Order: sequence, then structure tokens, then C-alpha cells
Amino acid sequence: MKKIILTLLLLSNFLNAAYLYDKDSPLCIDDFYVKASKVYFLKSKTGNWSSTTENNTIKEIHPGYIYDADNNLCKPDKWLILGMDVKDYNYLMALIGAFIGFIFMFFTIELFMSVGGKK
Repeated sequence: MKKIILTLLLLSNFLNAAYLYDKDSPLCIDDFYVKASKVYFLKSKTGNWSSTTENNTIKEIHPGYIYDADNNLCKPDKWLILGMDVKDYNYLMALIGAFIGFIFMFFTIELFMSVGGKK
């Protein structure tokens, strides 16, 4: 069990979040920054930095995508498919985790009470 948890923690560090740069043709980018009225972005496919000087191009960058290197596609992340904000998705996951923890705690206490009550 410890090995599975450790493996999941290590693999979660390798998840790559990407952005969709959707100006003329959709493009998956890993990182971007704005400097001197230029937008510099790192392409997921090639790993090269590019720039654009167009105004208001920052509005065309959308978070919540994952780059699929096998198919060369920029797919939406799980929370974006559900049509919610990332804060709502994280809140929902935390609420479900707390609910499952409560159920586990309740039945564990019930088990200890039933075993300890018998003489």
C-alpha cells in the first residue's frame, strides 16, 4: 500500500498542465510571459520559445489543457470537461475526500465498539 501511494505522489509531479493558444490555429503551449508588449510562449510540441507582437493576444490563451504528445493534441483537462472552474473542481474533490474519510471513520469506530463490547 505504501508503494502505491509513493508511486502516485511521484507520478503526480510529472503531470503537465498546458495552455491553449487559440489565435489563428490552436497551439498547445507550456509557459508564457509578457515583456515589452510582446507575448513569449513555449511551444509544447517543439520546446522552442516564440513571440508575437499582436495586441490583446493574451486573451487568446486559455488554461486547463493537457498536451498529448502521442497524438499531438491539446485536450481539455478533467475539470474543464465537467464545465466548472478549477476552484470548484478542487472543492468538490476535497468534499468527496472528507465524506469518504467520515464514512471510513464511522465504520471503524462502529467496528471497535462492537468488538470491544463483546465479553
